[in-house]
Amino acid sequence: MLVCVVAVALIAGPSGTAVADPISTINGQVPPGTVQPLAEVSVMIDTVQADGNRLVVVQGIRRPGTRVAIHVHEYGGHTCVLSGTMTDFVEGEHPMDAAAGSCYYMPPNTPMSAANLGTEDARLIDTFVLPPDAPPITILESGASSSWPDDAG
Repeated sequence: MLVCVVAVALIAGPSGTAVADPISTINGQVPPGTVQPLAEVSVMIDTVQADGNRLVVVQGIRRPGTRVAIHVHEYGGHTCVLSGTMTDFVEGEHPMDAAAGSCYYMPPNTPMSAANLGTEDARLIDTFVLPPDAPPITILESGASSSWPDDAG
């Protein structure tokens, strides 16, 4: 069963108090690219492991000029770039380019987005380990919607 949550941000602000404003920026800037779901998505595995945690592995293509809406992964995860290049935008960090053959970590509960700023498709594999009833992604960006697994990565 695939579960997705679409939400307006309710995250801890710098003072530890809840923030209920829609999220539209990472590090004070709107990430570049048009918000679009992944293309050619396939769920490679979605199973509950012996330890009781759910393992989800999804493959898809991020088209040039597109990005995933600003979101969080409650339990973190990682993305491996099989072809093309992705730019990862994470709150509190400098943008990071990930070329084919590299992976990047998606820290838990941290607003982020990832964009294909190049001219060729980027083929990605996203991996998540989480409780069986937890959604892999929670969209925070105002006006954006999600159809997991299409918005992974």
